[in-house]
Amino acid sequence: MRLTPTVLTALFLATAAVACTEEPEVVLSADGTSDAGGKADGGAAFRRCTGRPFSAPAATGFRHTTSKVAALTGARHRAQDVIAAPSSRAELVAKFAYGPTWKDLEDENAAFYVDNCAGWVAIATRRTDDDGLATLAVNVNLPAGVYEVRAVARGDASTTLMNLWVLPAGTHVAVTDIDGTMTTADTELFKQIFDGSYVPQAYPSAQALTKAHAERGHVVVYLTGRPAWLLPQTRAWLAQQGFAPGPIHAADSNLDILPTDGSVGAYKTAWLDEIEADGVTVDLAYGNATTDIHGYKGAGIPAGKQWIIGPNAGAEGTNAVSSSWAARTAQISSGARVTQPF
Repeated sequence: MRLTPTVLTALFLATAAVACTEEPEVVLSADGTSDAGGKADGGAAFRRCTGRPFSAPAATGFRHTTSKVAALTGARHRAQDVIAAPSSRAELVAKFAYGPTWKDLEDENAAFYVDNCAGWVAIATRRTDDDGLATLAVNVNLPAGVYEVRAVARGDASTTLMNLWVLPAGTHVAVTDIDGTMTTADTELFKQIFDGSYVPQAYPSAQALTKAHAERGHVVVYLTGRPAWLLPQTRAWLAQQGFAPGPIHAADSNLDILPTDGSVGAYKTAWLDEIEADGVTVDLAYGNATTDIHGYKGAGIPAGKQWIIGPNAGAEGTNAVSSSWAARTAQISSGARVTQPF
């Protein structure tokens, strides 16, 4: 094709038209008038912008009849917590589905809101894809802290939540598994799956251990091999049982929940590698299974920095814990406070 002035003009206009269809840049920022957090060693406030009542906007009705029918079977939405550094880009992803068959909400509007400590602020609206996912890319211009985010299916105003943890490079975290580590056995998960009213039983002093870490200055990270569709129940259980607040990450793929090193072990390594690449420092980790040991070692956490409870206690040179976290809690409570970059 000969690039005549007319052709060049047409190409320029076509390119401009494509550019105009791109989503506008979305920036998450604080208004600077609210300080909702306590102070850590030698730094600015760590803001805690969670727990504020949220009123969803009025339902607009769905774009598609199939969505309206699916919504009659009950919402089963979920969203992963997000860890991001200040002045970085992050993706907020919410999964919208309905009923016992987990029917994905396709090609429908979803609105995102954030509590920036001054109140709830509308961020943007995105359209769900064929998997029921609404994805919002944002520039995180927020100080260190935890910010509650709500994603709303505009059709029926049903919601799900996630927490955005803004953690500067050098933030120290303690990582723990949940099932068989904080709970008394891996079977507690299956009991909850088959009986939604079942309350998993925690090991003695499990809650106290996480609180001791929080009081020492750590951010406690819950990295579980549970399937992501159990995120709402997991988040509720941790809160109701009195565990320290912290980012929660579950397995998005069923291929990541198998009890093998190449499945759940590899999934845990990969996710820890991601947060470490963003500057997070993993000081130590807790688990119960050999796959936990494998996953932690793969992410560079030596055996001497791992505490393993239950039948695999002490395996592969890890620190052995028998049937209670009480002794370990006492160790953490007597230790020096962690110096955080906030």
